[in-house]
Amino acid sequence: MLPALESKDGKTVNNPIEANIIAEATEELVNKGIEVEDIGIITPYNSQANLIRHAVSASVEIHTIDKYQGRDKDCILISFVRSNESPRNCISSLLGDWHRVNVALTRAKKKLIMVGSFRTLAKVPLLKLLIEKVDEQSGILSVSKKDINLKQLKRCSQVRRV
Repeated sequence: MLPALESKDGKTVNNPIEANIIAEATEELVNKGIEVEDIGIITPYNSQANLIRHAVSASVEIHTIDKYQGRDKDCILISFVRSNESPRNCISSLLGDWHRVNVALTRAKKKLIMVGSFRTLAKVPLLKLLIEKVDEQSGILSVSKKDINLKQLKRCSQVRRV
């Protein structure tokens, strides 16, 4: 497992490692023939959306969950962002708002890729059920440090500090 803790600065929350994973997954989808206009990226936080915009080389539509309401794409990637030492705090965050989570999960027409902390997401009861269903179908992929592009990660980390 790759430790990918969130970064907080006042009210700003983002996760550079998740941004990197989303960027790499997006690049791989494009390389496999999925058109850029068929891909969308959703995240609960503006700061994470901005971080992902700096990490993704293609001109993919990237928005917060609230801004994505009413839109859909063939392929949606979701960055859940939250990953901390005290996962119970996430229940009261945007992840605990089932309406928003429902919007995020229902934007994909064909393919949905969710990136997040298994441990943190499993603390939110409805997300725990989702994780269990995905796991039953062998749909969970764990990522390690060797699986990510460290150059891209460094770029994400530098963007975060600006």
